[in-house]
Amino acid sequence: MQKEYVPSPSPRERVGGADIYIGRGIAEGLPELVAERFGSGRTLLVYDGEGESLASREERLFKGFGSRVTSLPAERADEAEECCLLAVGVGGERAMKAARAQAEKGDAECAFMPTSPASEGLCADGCDAVFLDGETLDAAGKEEYAAAVGLLSTLPVRRFEDAYAEKVLAVAPVPFAAGEAEEGEDGAELALKVLKLREKGRYACDVTADMLALLARASGRAPRRKGEYAFAAACALGTVYRSYLSSPAIDTLVPADHDALREEIARLTGTEKDKLMQAFDIFDVSGYFRINYIIGEYRMDLLSALSSTDLGGRERRWRRMYADAGFWLKKAFTARDMLRAMELAGEMSGGLLGYMSATGLFAAMLPSDA
Repeated sequence: MQKEYVPSPSPRERVGGADIYIGRGIAEGLPELVAERFGSGRTLLVYDGEGESLASREERLFKGFGSRVTSLPAERADEAEECCLLAVGVGGERAMKAARAQAEKGDAECAFMPTSPASEGLCADGCDAVFLDGETLDAAGKEEYAAAVGLLSTLPVRRFEDAYAEKVLAVAPVPFAAGEAEEGEDGAELALKVLKLREKGRYACDVTADMLALLARASGRAPRRKGEYAFAAACALGTVYRSYLSSPAIDTLVPADHDALREEIARLTGTEKDKLMQAFDIFDVSGYFRINYIIGEYRMDLLSALSSTDLGGRERRWRRMYADAGFWLKKAFTARDMLRAMELAGEMSGGLLGYMSATGLFAAMLPSDA
């Protein structure tokens, strides 16, 4: 495919305060682009396992261009001997965090060049620029691409949660800038949509995905990609939301044991228990009855919003992106794992999931030894 890159492209747009450079061949011309955008000072390339090969290639290109450059793995980023003008994270989340830390330490600017369109560190927070190279991102592989599609396929459930917040909590929603994934889309364009999706913050599917990964590690299994967990969680949440809103008997549930849930979350995350706060306290003077009343008033509207989303069709199309047609899901987690992840996520997120967890729904559904 013919490159669309020109020596000094202008940023496509700004996301989260960062200039977004996007195109095919950007990695090849990064030294010129950095010199044009940031000047000719020393550049620090910080990489992780995902970005080691690309960082090595970029170091050679920078030196060939006559630029001063240092390349270090994320765990050794503090060993940089000289201050840098720019710290560039190359790879995934660890590289991005380490580059951001070095930039803050030396009052330098920060940039990110991801190697996957679904990288867990793919965000613009704290960055001055993000470089999205189509050739690099296309080379990430089919499963990384599918994980990015999975993230974007959560949009209907995220929109429903915004509708819930507007009707029940009187929180005006901000429209999503991210669009739907399109078949055969360039990896850089897909990554740009993921950037815009994450600009709006974390939703219940994100927190549930984090809990699924923590539960997998706790049981000795290697966790799957965040985008895969997030879409699986969104599909499950859509079903559970519909079931909950369809039931007239939710008032009969026994309240959740918040203390035990916080202990479990503290153990999984390594966070002090006292720092964990529940999203809803059903023993608040008016919280429980107020929300319960409003849910009753808008129950049919909320159910209508859910029924208009074809999550089943999205799931089938998504699973077909995998060589095994998605059968890996059977080994990744069980129904119990998903329900447990939702219960724990409910303790850390607001919205309908937080309220459902507080009412004891998941405690009633899960066996006592879950």
